[in-house]
Amino acid sequence: MSDDARLTQSAAVFSIIIAAILILGKGVAWVDTDSTSLLASFADSSLDIIVSLINFFAIRFAFSPADKEHPFGHGKAESLAALMQSAFISGSAFVLLLHASERLIHPKPIESLQLAIWVMIISLVLTIVLVMYQRWVYRKTGSLAVKADSAHYFSDILATIAVIAALLGGQWNITWLDPLVAILIVLALLKSAFGIAKEALNMLMDHALDPEVAETIKTLVKGNAFILDCHDIKTRQSGNIQFIQVHLDFSANVSLFHAHTQGEWLVAELIKKYPRADVLIHHDPIEQKDGQANGGVKKA
Repeated sequence: MSDDARLTQSAAVFSIIIAAILILGKGVAWVDTDSTSLLASFADSSLDIIVSLINFFAIRFAFSPADKEHPFGHGKAESLAALMQSAFISGSAFVLLLHASERLIHPKPIESLQLAIWVMIISLVLTIVLVMYQRWVYRKTGSLAVKADSAHYFSDILATIAVIAALLGGQWNITWLDPLVAILIVLALLKSAFGIAKEALNMLMDHALDPEVAETIKTLVKGNAFILDCHDIKTRQSGNIQFIQVHLDFSANVSLFHAHTQGEWLVAELIKKYPRADVLIHHDPIEQKDGQANGGVKKA
């Protein structure tokens, strides 16, 4: 198993453990207080553990080696997991919106605030630690599943702070604050779900990488005396692997061996900048008029 696979799976396992702890604590606090915002947070954590389990198995499959049926690997399993995560989040958000709206119309006081506040403070600390670890793993691996999970847990941090504020408001009998915070949590969940779905669909539909990748290729080609030009640059991402294809123009006078050597130079330069890239070079011979170039070398 690669280092990327181990790190990504460790992030999934860590999120499962944290989600289980949060479910237990928030469940006890919700039963004790009957707080709508706590119910929203409890339901969110319950979905988190389902999504984290899906991510765990999707990540295992995504990092399995390429085979005859899947020569480009299984990286898009991460995108499918992220898309499922988005659907789960959206569904739970709409259910919570109905419950919070009803409580906003018919508010009721919150009981046993001290326990609930302490539970949410502990939840906040645990979630911050998890997000910091997930972001570190994402920087190391580029895993979309980990990025999606981290984005969702970051919204949990904001939601937890809001729940604490609502519970503190309950001490002053501000009954409308609790369901209002629950509605704000719902909106944060929907925003998170939209962002996750958009990125997952982009990967599934082979959306081009950032334009900076193509600009990097053009800059490298421009600085090479033997490569005349480049064209038909195509990029996409699957899992944490960036696929890059580019056609390079060489003078017809240049030997295939030398053209291949220059192509390998470009591949090496790109991999320095994009370590997980899979680069495919196509060499195109170009007939040049007399005086255009000397021995296949670009004129300054």
